Amino acid sequence: MDAYLLDTNLVSVLYDGGRPNHLAVRNALSALDPAAPQLVSAITIGELRFGLALSRAAGRPLSHIEACIERTEEHPLAEVGRYTAEAFGYVKSNLALQRVDIQRRLPRWVEAWSDRVTGQLLQIDENDLWITAQAMERNLVVLTSDPDFTCVIAKAVPELRVQLI
Repeated sequence: MDAYLLDTNLVSVLYDGGRPNHLAVRNALSALDPAAPQLVSAITIGELRFGLALSRAAGRPLSHIEACIERTEEHPLAEVGRYTAEAFGYVKSNLALQRVDIQRRLPRWVEAWSDRVTGQLLQIDENDLWITAQAMERNLVVLTSDPDFTCVIAKAVPELRVQLI
């Protein structure tokens, strides 16, 4: 039986009924084996709490974000540890080797990396690489609504199991 790691993008849609693909995400998750574990990354919790802090500082409505965090924290948590760090090095280096001219000095942040063929910024969030590393470390299927996982990351890390919803 597969076990799943819910990406930040997915839980943001899952627990916010106002999002356009909310019903599609809910239906896709309800179609999964109910006995299959559905974990959430500590990275995801951090990203949600970051969004909450910014919304609070900007005076935006908070109840939907707070509800999303509360529901997300009901899932078992995937912590970041030593083996996650090893997997992260593998994931990030694979992405660099496949998409970036490594003969040139790489910008520190992966978000600033340019594709060696198109010259366009990859615009991959480094947190997605950490989530990928956690999935690799634990042999989890990443469930996401973010096409970057299938269009960019999975191409660089073909053993990554990812399902785009």
